Amino acid sequence: MIAVCIATYNHEHFIAEAIESVLMQECDEPIRIYIGDDASSDGTAAICTQYAQKDERIIFIKSETNKGLVNNTLSLYWQIMADKCEYIAMLDGDDYWVDKQKLQLQVNYLRAHPEIGFVHTNGSTSSDSNKLTFGQRQGVYGFDSVGFANCTVMFRTNLLSEELLLQIEAQHFLWLDYPLYGVFYQHTQWAYLPQKTAVWRDHTSVSQPKTAQAILSLREEKCRMWKWLDTCFPGQVGYNNQIAHDFLLNERLNLIYAFGDRSLITQDLLHDFQPRSWKQRIKLSGIKHEVLFPFIRLFTQKCN
Repeated sequence: MIAVCIATYNHEHFIAEAIESVLMQECDEPIRIYIGDDASSDGTAAICTQYAQKDERIIFIKSETNKGLVNNTLSLYWQIMADKCEYIAMLDGDDYWVDKQKLQLQVNYLRAHPEIGFVHTNGSTSSDSNKLTFGQRQGVYGFDSVGFANCTVMFRTNLLSEELLLQIEAQHFLWLDYPLYGVFYQHTQWAYLPQKTAVWRDHTSVSQPKTAQAILSLREEKCRMWKWLDTCFPGQVGYNNQIAHDFLLNERLNLIYAFGDRSLITQDLLHDFQPRSWKQRIKLSGIKHEVLFPFIRLFTQKCN
């Protein structure tokens, strides 16, 4: 049994497309669709209810209070584990699949390769005319990593455990895939399939903020998750406090220029940051000399 895990919140404009993309799947493995609505304030729950009434494969779980993305997804995992589904395919409520053979492709691979626990595919974003694709990821867990598009992922349910879910729940992370897949990375082998099977919708969300401070907070959260992985697997994920500190200072510097927001300037950025490239040196000079800032900002933007 494949459990399709869909966590959703205020996705009334997207959720039907997500569900339809699952219902179109052609797969010889039975499919069960688990949808968790995190107390949406729009019409998301009503749309999910309509689909659940029409198709008995859909299990719709509506939360009466907002639990956040992580706890909403963890609740679905608990149910999926209790129902003893063998595989889990991830699909956020604002993304969708474009290949009818997506699930068949991945389950065939996992059947043929028992040593593989996690398989992801290529895909594209909904912006920029779908030109951005997702390639193979190796060694993805670090400060400069680019993770998997969650909507392309399938993994074996036995990678989850009660202990693991409780540990992650206790951390109160902002999102789940980074720490969870970081644990998987230590326990199983990965596979990548080059077919484009999914579309990741690029718009403002918890994992895709559009303000400088929100993006910086996200980077800080990434370092916190990275540090947690280091406590779980000492010396295996490349974490140390200095690298994390330097990473955040560099991110702060880049955001100051990207948004023109000098309120992000801090004393440790001015005095502790050690530039490692000519661009960093020029940017640091700009924030130290306010009169030069707009000119250097214009110059660096043209260089990018």
